[in-house]
Amino acid sequence: MSRLISKLEREERVRELSPTTTLMKAGFKEGMSMCDIGAGTGLFTFAAASISNNEIIALEISDDAIALLESRKAEKNFSNISIRKVKNQILPVEDSVCDMVIMVTVLHEIEKPSQMIREIKRLLKASGKLLIVEFFHKDTPMGAPLIERMAETTIIDLCEEQGFLEVERFCLGENLYAMVFE
Repeated sequence: MSRLISKLEREERVRELSPTTTLMKAGFKEGMSMCDIGAGTGLFTFAAASISNNEIIALEISDDAIALLESRKAEKNFSNISIRKVKNQILPVEDSVCDMVIMVTVLHEIEKPSQMIREIKRLLKASGKLLIVEFFHKDTPMGAPLIERMAETTIIDLCEEQGFLEVERFCLGENLYAMVFE
């Protein structure tokens, strides 16, 4: 678990991600529900739970990450967080329940990204938003190897194929950018 924390919660990474600021800039606010796909250590999950009292769903495939999320949820005494294990590309979330779905440095790791975007569409309410945070498609001081990264145009194409439109894009720092789709 300490390896997971040291990888995902390095000071410079957390500073650049700036979870609360990024969520609010993407339009997340009180009264909204959210699903965090690949929640990791919960940086965005707990930031969202601090902004909104509605349900925040943290999805993870890693048993270590789930154990850490459960421990932190109890420690922080959040009652609006639901932690769920993902076993395949069918996400364990009901249809049309989320105001926002987020994937933070996760999409480039998904084996079938178009299937995942289709699945995200199922989770979102009609007025819902999708927030994708990824590494720039160039060499940067931190992040996934360049060969694994996805170009912004690729992400736009994947999302447009499922009926999403990009409504906002912003830079988080020298390594990461955010895209918001509706």
